[in-house]
Amino acid sequence: MQVMLANNLMMAYNQAEAGQPTFAFVEDGFTKLPEFEMMLALFSALDVRWVSVMDSVNSAPGQSVSPLLNVGAGIFELTKADPPQDFLRYFEMMVKAPRRNAPAGRAAPAPAPRAQSAYSGKFILIGSSTGGVEALRTVLGSFPAQCPPTLIVQHTGKSFGPGLVSLLDRICSASVVAAEDNLPLEPGRIVVAAGQQRHLGLSPRKPQRTRMKEGPPISGHLPSVDALFSAAVPFAKDVVAAILTGMGQDGARGLLDLRKAGATTFAQDEQSSVVYGMPRVAWETGAAEKQIPLSRMGNTLLQACKR
Repeated sequence: MQVMLANNLMMAYNQAEAGQPTFAFVEDGFTKLPEFEMMLALFSALDVRWVSVMDSVNSAPGQSVSPLLNVGAGIFELTKADPPQDFLRYFEMMVKAPRRNAPAGRAAPAPAPRAQSAYSGKFILIGSSTGGVEALRTVLGSFPAQCPPTLIVQHTGKSFGPGLVSLLDRICSASVVAAEDNLPLEPGRIVVAAGQQRHLGLSPRKPQRTRMKEGPPISGHLPSVDALFSAAVPFAKDVVAAILTGMGQDGARGLLDLRKAGATTFAQDEQSSVVYGMPRVAWETGAAEKQIPLSRMGNTLLQACKR
């Protein structure tokens, strides 16, 4: 048995990704951080069992807990005052429980023909925020190796962008890469802007390439979903765009401009959203044509690219 200790969430994430532990005790303060959704997604991908450890018995379950923890976390809770025997009991129970086979990494895709006429030359844009890490895992997990070119803006902390890219690449058949300047839009490539201090956009003429732009936050965010969507308006008839779970309204204005210019647009529905903020604004302003449950979003985007 190897014991790994971490005094901040970024260290904990890096250690978990590198060491792929069987089990983790998680200090309750970590679970309240917005970036803990990254840790939850990593634990799920690696089948890491974990137990929340509260400061005291007065920290009632559900008090000041992030909405991201409505996924079964907290069923097994300890306090820092509990005796070592209780920690050992939870450890043995979780480690000895039957485990599924955790994915070792992204499987090599099967060879595919160069021409991908099924998708009509269209590309996909996605914006997400709170709860978006798990939502992106669900959506992108259904994408084939030669999916339409896909650009994503996910709100997250500055240090967690590389971890998100690595996590999504682990579970996707397609290649997931961090946003950089001058990347061509190609089938089978998913470009993610998260934690960077530049906006993700597109070159003004075909063939489209990514453009990273300096500038202040837009709609309160850097990178911004609105910035990405607005940059794609000149190519709207080739665009299929969606807003997933998130707080605030980033992306709604750009999505409306895309729809008016001929793009196909969607928003995640309320029932499947961790936070029904960004999708609500997109729906109520008429920016989204339809609301789609998360479980159907991936296939909906792919089918729209075939039209």
